[in-house]
Amino acid sequence: MHKSVVVAVLTIVLLITGAQSFADISEGAGTAGAAFLKLDPGTRPVGMGGAFTGLANDINTIFWNPAGLTTIQTRELTAMQHFWVADISNQSIGYAQRNNNIVWGASLVGSFTEIDRRTGPSETPDSSVTVGGFATGLSLAYPLGTSSSIGGSAKFISQQLDIQNVYGAAVDFGLITHLLDNRLGIGFTVQNAGVFFESADRDDNLPSEYPPLALRAGFAYRILRDVKIEGEEEMQQQELWAIVADTHLPLIDANPSFHFGIERWFYDIIAARVGYRIGLNENPSDGLSIGIGVKRKGLDSLASIGFQFDYALVPDAVLGYSHRIAVITRF
Repeated sequence: MHKSVVVAVLTIVLLITGAQSFADISEGAGTAGAAFLKLDPGTRPVGMGGAFTGLANDINTIFWNPAGLTTIQTRELTAMQHFWVADISNQSIGYAQRNNNIVWGASLVGSFTEIDRRTGPSETPDSSVTVGGFATGLSLAYPLGTSSSIGGSAKFISQQLDIQNVYGAAVDFGLITHLLDNRLGIGFTVQNAGVFFESADRDDNLPSEYPPLALRAGFAYRILRDVKIEGEEEMQQQELWAIVADTHLPLIDANPSFHFGIERWFYDIIAARVGYRIGLNENPSDGLSIGIGVKRKGLDSLASIGFQFDYALVPDAVLGYSHRIAVITRF
């Protein structure tokens, strides 16, 4: 049996058998802490309905499946801004670079908003305070042969909860394998396996001791074409279509969700994306999402730098429109 197929089968078995163990750990935990980690980072993946675990072929994968970092050839940097309901602002930043066979990276995700303080009924608040949280991470990815990779991330979590701060740590683990001449990608991820630290000022009424532990599995089928790049001796593969699907299984306080998406690149310059999310519980991100992307090389002194701009829109009949913008730089 092909080595990558063996790796994929073993990983499926480990994830299925491990799910019960993780569920046992989280029994009685209540609502997961660090709820901002449930918000999907990035813009390109959200434009495809939140399905990226099996595609995982740019810097966005540092948030979704760290094993996909092995697709990065030199260095990539991304920054995303998400404008959401009630003036909630979400950000993500990711950087990764190759060092021989190993690819390492660093990331930050955060979500913040301001809340008003009042001691009684009044038109203006007595004061306001910023609440939210962020997680910083370090990631490593390593290839297993020519078609599979493993990767992991270690994260430090901080929550600012008005009257006190809460800290924690978590890890992600991912695997991805490519079949059918790199056209079919299958990915698996364990996300946010960790715990919050005990502290003297911790309130027992705070959310769970655990971050939002989850399993994620997905596949991506790409339609490629071979093209000759000016200045390059070998032909390179260029994506035309990508059809993606993910299953997201939270293990603490939510029900599974299913994610589907399509991406179409035109002349390797402009991308059109559409996706759909189906959740088994009420969630404001259920439903349709759309996105676009533009990719170009720099001019003159920036000729060796690639730029990509992505936008995603998630409409909602109740909460209104959610907008995301992001930039990716390859250098």
